Amino acid sequence: MGLTKVWQGLWVGPARAISSPLLSQHSITTLVWATPEVHLPPLHEGVTVVHVLVQDNPSQQLGPHLRTVSQAFRECQVRGEGMAVVCRAGKSRSAALALAVLVALPEAHLTLREAYFTIKAARPFIRPNPGFFAQLIQYEEEVLGTASVTMEESPYSEGKELLPAVYVEELQQALCGGTFTTFVSLC
Repeated sequence: MGLTKVWQGLWVGPARAISSPLLSQHSITTLVWATPEVHLPPLHEGVTVVHVLVQDNPSQQLGPHLRTVSQAFRECQVRGEGMAVVCRAGKSRSAALALAVLVALPEAHLTLREAYFTIKAARPFIRPNPGFFAQLIQYEEEVLGTASVTMEESPYSEGKELLPAVYVEELQQALCGGTFTTFVSLC
């Protein structure tokens, strides 16, 4: 899957999808490059690149970049231009940064939970790693004064793995919501 429009003027995707013609086609003038392991391709003049050089690892600090990326999107909106947020696969870092953008966007009026399901509806396989999600929860508390998502122990792992509640809910729905036929009750 290439670049996906997840909100008016906001796209998420993998770094390999980026090309100057694609950016021009969508009036994208700001590119958030969240993938230090992939080289930035040549881009046409007029594209601003915001570098978020973190690995997709739960211990990495994405938090310091959330306000910067959110502000970059607001500036794009004022100019009537678009922004693309990309990482290696378009699943974790880019999705986490796009979630921060929507939480901070006053006219969106979205909680982190609502932003997650909004982006997931457009790009179904997003999955920010648990460390990034924990940082997003903290960011939501800073921006909105409350958290709409908590971190919970996964009932499906033997360790003390903490996952965002929305992931646990999705897993429970998949296992217990009629998607699978089982002979042993899982719920």
